[in-house]
Amino acid sequence: MGIDLQVLTSHFRERQGEILATGSLRFDRDQRLLAQLAKDATPCLVHPLPEGVKLGHYEDKGLTFSETDRYGQPLTFTTPTDIRKLRVPEDIEPWNRAVIAFLMALPADFRIVLYWC
Repeated sequence: MGIDLQVLTSHFRERQGEILATGSLRFDRDQRLLAQLAKDATPCLVHPLPEGVKLGHYEDKGLTFSETDRYGQPLTFTTPTDIRKLRVPEDIEPWNRAVIAFLMALPADFRIVLYWC
């Protein structure tokens, strides 16, 4: 069993300590890429979500607000500026290349929440 990464972002701004995810994409598993988005990676491209900020996202049971991922770890985020620093392998899957292109097209200061599942 591997670890998957879903990225969630919103075209709404944070409101009252909540981010409602309006965009959700899942990376194909590629440890060369996903390892760079871990909170212990060097250089570190992720930041802790501020304490008290919750992510609203849809699960099977409906809208859920989370401060942790499926492993119980605090949520982290990155930005399109940070995504541009990824070392992207030449032979990356087209799907992952498309996900990265979408994320880089967002405004530079958008929070892209990383939800490990």
